[in-house]
Formats: sequence, structure tokens, C-alpha cells
Amino acid sequence: MADTTLAPEAAPHDPRESEFFKANMAAFREHVPHLYARLAQVRDPHSRLFVDDDEGIDIAFGGRRLYGEDAVAFAQRQIDAYFAKPKRRFINELSFSTEDGIEGRYKRALMDAVQREGADLAQQRVDQSSHFTIVFGLGLGLHLEPLIEFTGCAHLIVAEPNFDNLYHSLFIIDWGGLFERAGEAGCAVHLVLEKDQASIAWHLRRVIRLGNPALLDGVYVYQHYGSSVLTEARLSFHRDFAIHVLGLGFFEDELLMTANAVVNLKQPNARVLATTQQPREEPVFICASGPSIDRDLEVIAAQRDRAIVVSSGTAMRTLLANGIRPDIHVETENHPTNAANAAKMAREFGLSGITLLGASTVQPSMLEQFDHVILYCRDQQVPSAVFSDGVELMGSCGPVVANAALVTLLHLGFRNLYLFGVDMGSRDAATYHSADTFVGIGEAEETYSELRLPAAANFGGEAVAESILGWSRLAFENILRLHPNVHCVNCSDGVRIGGAVPMLPRVLELNNPPLDHPQVMADMRDKLPSFSPDLLNRIWTDADLPANSRAIFQRVDELLAAALATDGDDPGVTWVYQLYDVLDEVNVRSPATNIFLSGTTCLYIGSFWWFDGRIEDAQARNRFRRTAIEELRGLYAGMGQRLSVLFADVDRSFAGEISLIKSDYDV
Repeated sequence: MADTTLAPEAAPHDPRESEFFKANMAAFREHVPHLYARLAQVRDPHSRLFVDDDEGIDIAFGGRRLYGEDAVAFAQRQIDAYFAKPKRRFINELSFSTEDGIEGRYKRALMDAVQREGADLAQQRVDQSSHFTIVFGLGLGLHLEPLIEFTGCAHLIVAEPNFDNLYHSLFIIDWGGLFERAGEAGCAVHLVLEKDQASIAWHLRRVIRLGNPALLDGVYVYQHYGSSVLTEARLSFHRDFAIHVLGLGFFEDELLMTANAVVNLKQPNARVLATTQQPREEPVFICASGPSIDRDLEVIAAQRDRAIVVSSGTAMRTLLANGIRPDIHVETENHPTNAANAAKMAREFGLSGITLLGASTVQPSMLEQFDHVILYCRDQQVPSAVFSDGVELMGSCGPVVANAALVTLLHLGFRNLYLFGVDMGSRDAATYHSADTFVGIGEAEETYSELRLPAAANFGGEAVAESILGWSRLAFENILRLHPNVHCVNCSDGVRIGGAVPMLPRVLELNNPPLDHPQVMADMRDKLPSFSPDLLNRIWTDADLPANSRAIFQRVDELLAAALATDGDDPGVTWVYQLYDVLDEVNVRSPATNIFLSGTTCLYIGSFWWFDGRIEDAQARNRFRRTAIEELRGLYAGMGQRLSVLFADVDRSFAGEISLIKSDYDV
């Protein structure tokens, strides 16, 4: 093991004027300029750094100390103990892949290759190096360089809730040298300076997504000092581990959504939510399908004439079954079941007078059920990349439809929001849906994970949630945090949502005059533009997708061919990093083609990484790698051919006839 002795510079007598401090500030100005700006403003930190001959280096705040002893001795002892028994998180199974589609096909091919080799798979990755190392707690930063060297990580992510600690570290460790040596080792250093667990979790997810989440298996996790915020952030990371590899996107899904969008956008009853509208004063009830809405239906009905009622997803059946006709219905997913459910409700209740507020990528048959349609373009989808010139993209529209309802209603100008059934969990761990949804009446199954997590309830006490709903809540809270002018009241008896004011439904009483609902809806729709078929054809043609995709698939094939042509039997794994880097090149040249490829490419890489890291026999691993690359070349060739079908026949695509596009070519 390399020498991990920690030997910081002593703090100077006049610290801010010292060359050491100035050099560190210059390092931040070069490498992390947004933090440099904050550091330059620090004049009177809340805590105090001291260097004492008897007690060593420590940080004091109030009557307490961070380390309670010499920080060098503390960090050295902690590092030594960690290296003797490091804490890592592994992906136990390939749950982030799918059994259907080309991602599942690649996974099965890799399984077959392992079996043919007769190779034994270890329970965990067998190499010491990792792609990610996540450190909860910066303190004085004495542990960072030893961790970079020991873990061999490509991304070191450090979460710290106390900005003062970063400032004090400028007098103790050589940040310029750290950045330089990390760069030489191929390691990017990310500092997440956030005060609360939710913000830390959001930023961790963002950095991991940007740094290739497919290589998360084997991540090192290190907590530097005791802190309730850091401990909760670390536990949250472990609880929500699967979220980091969810929602990456699928090639076949993008094919389908693109074909859907070119059909939907030209429909004569469709308007497009192209830009943020002027603020509106009408109160809005956002009604989701959490079980607490069943107790609030009388309140919703009693106030219905003074508010715009919005149903999200399966909540529409709950409202209709109880005599409440929503003004707006929000949909975001393109799954055929959603369209089939809308058709069922049209037959059972009739949907006249309801405006569909749907993603441009929903099933075209969904639009047939509604007289009026408003379409929005979600970010990170191919149709949005193609047709988004002059159209604002809706971010944070997932993972559940309540998120899409919040984002789109804000873009429509609504600022007074009341939440019903937006439970983000439940008081009852066995019930997550209203009794009158398709789940509640037994026509659909519960799809959430079995892992139930405790969470603070909206009206006190404790509720339970799970990973997807926890992710949904964080996204919801982040949107509210970015819109401080929004008045959001939470009448749902589920998990507490930060930024939404709890209000018992029985005390709700709207004071505005009754609304002319048809007039409000007509006024809202009339302000929105529509797409003509000629405009769609022109945009589609101008994107030049066929030429861009051919060039990109050729680039990928050349990269994989070069990996197979390496000297010796072992093609190595450099191609894995190069393949991910190609996505950045693709994004510059053609954002739409990048979206087609990025999610599935990450899943390819993740499947390979999982198997490869568990094969202990070197010769078997080398043969496995060659098979993996050869299989991948074939899959990418098939993807290119399937895209050519979509690009070559615009008229067929506009008609939604996508059977050939969905075919699984054998190349």
C-alpha cells in the first residue's frame, strides 16, 4: 500500500495574506470558479480554525470542536482503518436493464458468453479501483488525496454541508497540488456544498449522471465526521441507490416516442405549450391518485366552481367516478396502457369538456379521446431535440405524472396551487392508490418497489414511501424551490413536501368568485400556437438526421473495431470510456441522435461492466471481452438500420405506422 501519512502545511500567522492561501484561492479560481467567488466573499466565518502545539489542528464552533483532537491524527487513524476494511456499494443484480429489447438481448448474450467460458462470477467486483468515490464530509480535506490514490477513482465527489470547512481547508491542504495530481491520475474532483440532505442527494444524482452512472458498481463510500445531515445523506444514498441508474432511456422507446410525436404535433385539435405564459390568478387543484384523496373528494367537489381542477394520470378515474369532471387531465408516459385506460374512461364516463395536457410523445390514440389537446415537450427526448426550436422544454417531468402536472401548470402561468392525493407515499404501507383508480378496482397491479421507507408525514407523525416516490418528492421540492413566487398548499395526507404549506382540507375555503371554466380554458388554449404539417416536415428535413446518424454509427463501429484489433488477447476496457465519451461528441453534432443512443449505450456499458468486474480468471475475462465487443458491434449495426427506416420514410412515420421501425433486425 502506498504511504498514506498525512502532513498538512501549518497555518500561517497572517493566513489571508500568506502565499499558501493565495495559491489555494488561485487554484479555485482556475478549477472551481463558482466556489472561488463564494470563498472570496468570506470575511467572518461562523467557526474558527486554530493550530495549537498541544491540541493540534481543529475547527471550533461555539463550545464544540469538529474533531475533538488533532485533525491530522484523526484523519490518519480513520484512513488506516478504512483502507483495512473499505466500504463499497455493489449492484447485486442487473436490475437496471430490461429483459425485453436490445438492452436485454445484450445482457443475455453476456450471460451466455460467461457460461460458455465456464467462468465463475465473484459476488462482487474483484478489482480495487472504482469509477466513483463518494465522500460525506470535507472537514479540512486531509483524507482526500489518500482516497484518490487508494480507490483509483475517475470521479471523487465530496459532500459538505458547512461552507466554513472548505474555507478553513484553504489554510491546511494544498488544493492546487490536489487538483493537479488528481488530474494526472484521471480523476475529476466534485465539491457538493449544500446544507441539507435533500439538496445533497439531488446534486449527487446530477454529478453521477454526468460522470457515467453505468459504472456505479463498486463505488466507495466514506464518511469523514459525525453529522446528522451527512449521516442521513449517506443512508439516503444507500436507500436510493437504484435511482441513479433508473430513467436513462431506451432506444426502442425513443423510436416509438418520435413516431408518436410526429403524428401528435400535426393534429388539428392540438396546441403546443411553447413558452411560459403570463401569470394567472385562478386557483388550481392538482389531484393525484394517492389514497388520501378519497377523504377529500367532498372538499374538492364543494370548492370545484372556484378552482381549475386538474387530474394527473390515474386520478382522473377517481374524480369521474365521484362526479367531479376535471378541466385538465395530465399525461406524460407513452405506454399503451395509458391510452387504453383513457378509452375505457371515455366509454364509462365520457371525456367531453376535459382538455388533455399531454407530452408530445403519448400514444396518438390518447388524443382521440379529447376534444382539446395541449402538448408539451419534455427535455431529453428525441422529438424535443428535433422540434424544440422556439419551444421551451419541460424539465423535471418525472418520475411520476404529478411532477409533470406541477411543471406544465407553472408554464401555463398558474401560481396558486392546492395538492390533493399528491401523497408521495402513504400512511398505510400496503396502499398507495385511491380506491377508484384502476389499481384500486383491481384492473391494474401495484408497480412500486417493495422497499418501504419511513418519512415525515404532512400533518405530523410518520408515513412511508419508496425509492421512486422519494425521487419524485425531491424533484417536486426542487421545482418549488426554484419558483418562490408560487403559492403551493398541500392538502394531501401523505409525505411532507418541502416548500408546500400543509393545510387540512376541512379548513380550505376559497374566497375568489366562481370561475367561468369553459372561458378560462378557451382563453388559455387560444394563447398557444399549433404546428402545421408543412412546418413539421420542414423541421424534420432540416435536422439532417440520416447523415448525422450514419456518421455517428460509423464512428462507434470504428472505435469497437479498434478495440478488437489491439495487440495481444486482452482488448482492455479503454473502449468503455471512449464509447461514453463519444456521446459528448454526438451531442454536439446532433442532440437528437445523442438521445437515441445515450440511455441504451449506458445500459450496454453497465451490463458489460457488471460481468467483466466479476470474472477472476484473466484468460476467460479476455475472451469474454472480445465476445462482448463483437456482440455490441452487431447491436449498434441493427440500431443504425432501424433508425434508417424511421428517417427514410417520413410519410409512414407521420402516419404512425412503425412496425418496421420496431422490428429487431439480425445483422
